[in-house]
This record gives sequence, C-alpha cells and structure tokens, in this order.
Amino acid sequence: MTAIAAPPTVSPQPLRDQEREILSRIDRGGLQICEAELRHTLRWQEARLGSLLGLLADLEASGLLESALHFRLTDLGRAELPADYQPPIRVGSGIPWPTPS
Repeated sequence: MTAIAAPPTVSPQPLRDQEREILSRIDRGGLQICEAELRHTLRWQEARLGSLLGLLADLEASGLLESALHFRLTDLGRAELPADYQPPIRVGSGIPWPTPS
C-alpha cells in the first residue's frame, strides 16, 4: 500500500548536509528502507536531531522521496492466528525485531 502524498513542490531552499545524507542512505537502501532501519543507519537521536519523520515528510512534500506504509503483527494480532499457522519464509530486512516468546 502506498501512501498518498501531496503533489511535489519545488524545494524552497538548498538542502542541508543532513538532508543529503538522508537521501543518500535511502538510495543505498535499494527499493525500500523502513523508518526503523533508516533511524538505525543514521544513528538518529530525536532529542539531539529533531523529528526524523517530520524531516522525511518535508522531503516528501518537496518531491524528493516517496513513502509507503508497512505493517507487522503485534503479539495480540499473532495470537489471533490458528494454532497450526506457520508464516512463510521471507528474506530478512536486517532489522532485529524481537521474536515472540
């Protein structure tokens, strides 16, 4: 599912080094990179650097990147699956999601 974004606008000012670094990390991520992986790769700390999601929204509004929604089950959602359910084997994303106990 792809998020619907406002039509791109022209970037009103030159990009800062921080924004260029974000764009290059997203480009290195291949077809897609999730917010958690981007945050980890950039060593992003909200208290020191501000809102990563806000900055990504600004870059998207400027027409410099596209975003998509991703979903994963919570423990409560997983409990709703049949007892004999086995998830399909997938290629890993590199993100260390906690495994259910």
